[in-house]
Amino acid sequence: MLPKKGRKLPKWKGAMAGREAYAETIAELLKREHGGTHRAVKQVMRLTDASERTVKHWLAAQHGPDTVFFLRLVTSSPVIRAFVIGLIESSQGAVQDRHGAGQQAARLSSKTSDTQPPRQDRRQSDRINDPKTDPINDPITDALNERQRWFLSRVGTGHQCRAADISAYWKVSPKTARRDVAGLCALGLIRFTGARRNGRYQLDSGLG
Repeated sequence: MLPKKGRKLPKWKGAMAGREAYAETIAELLKREHGGTHRAVKQVMRLTDASERTVKHWLAAQHGPDTVFFLRLVTSSPVIRAFVIGLIESSQGAVQDRHGAGQQAARLSSKTSDTQPPRQDRRQSDRINDPKTDPINDPITDALNERQRWFLSRVGTGHQCRAADISAYWKVSPKTARRDVAGLCALGLIRFTGARRNGRYQLDSGLG
């Protein structure tokens, strides 16, 4: 089970606060990936080898998975794996931020308003990789499709992937691939960082 102490996540407030918040967080993550139908129950049963009653309790946030089932979810669910990686990266980033606070303050004070705009501003003007410019003609549902799970899994393990990789691997149109990536961004699971040519998709900071 997740530890009770740690940094709270903005996307899932109170995720580390206790058993009730833990159960609510797991329920939300499972519904984001599989939806809330009976089919979702069957899918989670296959992933974890848990009973139908147990999985229904997870989806209803009555209680969260114990250690064994949680580890099975981490290894089989890209969404929950991304969530756990986000927790780890968030903890490491907080330590690095504390150690480097003095150096960052010195660097920022030496810069003026005529320097390059922050990376975030550059991303906003990126008309190619900015998910907001990708076409979304169909509503984005809470459940992820196979292509999105594949893309999220590769991003979570450090691969540099873009919509073109979905198109090439799954033999779908570039428009469909961009819509898959835009859906993951809309759910707050990934974000694009860096310049247009050499940037990459990463787990969204909201996960950690």
